[in-house]
Amino acid sequence: MHQITRVSFSRFKAFESFKIDLRHFNVLVGPNNAGKSTILAAFRILASAMRRAASKNPSSVRGPHGQTTGWDVDLKSISVAEENLFYNYDETIPASVEFLLSNRNTLTLYFSRAQSCVLVVDAQGREIFNTKSFKQHFDCPIGFVPILGPVEHHEPLYQAEAARLALFNYRAARNFRNIWFHYPTDFKEFRTALQQTWPGMDILPPEIDRSHEKPLLFMFCPEQRIPRELFWAGFGFQVWCQMLTHLIQSKNVSVFLIDEPDIYLHSDLQRQLLGLLRNLGPIFS
Repeated sequence: MHQITRVSFSRFKAFESFKIDLRHFNVLVGPNNAGKSTILAAFRILASAMRRAASKNPSSVRGPHGQTTGWDVDLKSISVAEENLFYNYDETIPASVEFLLSNRNTLTLYFSRAQSCVLVVDAQGREIFNTKSFKQHFDCPIGFVPILGPVEHHEPLYQAEAARLALFNYRAARNFRNIWFHYPTDFKEFRTALQQTWPGMDILPPEIDRSHEKPLLFMFCPEQRIPRELFWAGFGFQVWCQMLTHLIQSKNVSVFLIDEPDIYLHSDLQRQLLGLLRNLGPIFS
């Protein structure tokens, strides 16, 4: 698996020109409007672009140096503001973000105009003509945790695809039970991690309740008292369950990003989170 070692920004959002080198563990700190969200947004777009490149062969697109092969990126499916992609809101000059890999290959997001984005790649002269060659030369999957919040009170049973997509956007909290219902492979690992990091608490797999007009999913948390549904647990516990879920679902990625990791989490949980993250990398937080 390859690592992303440097990111170069040109007229993208907050940055007119900026470069950042990645280490194993990276923490982004700074005042409001310093550009932290700009960096995270670039990775979100790249993650979506790479999922497309891994499932569809490239086509002819307009890149930084004219027509080339690449992939169109659907910005509407990503939780970023499409209206604010250009430095100083000037859409007359294209923007770009280049990601350098440890094997010296590059991935470039190119924004030629408003609401337009393409992914073009450079494998040092090697032609990338299908999904297989893309995966071979750009093996650097990205995982991230969106800004988390309390789970839904009544969560309907959705289709598996909706649950899969929820892992990549702001709807993750609304689909938490669906994620484990449709993708239960690592639930035992998740449950064990929860028991180890939150003593006295436990959680059971999702259950379907068909007594309502639309089937609902519930997850119960056994305690010394009567088991209660996840929604009735504290916000910190709900967010911690989601944090562990994303960590486990992304254990085989090259880069793992967390946006606002301290929301709803007690300082002790924040310390535990740092310990868990040090086994992954590179990390952006």
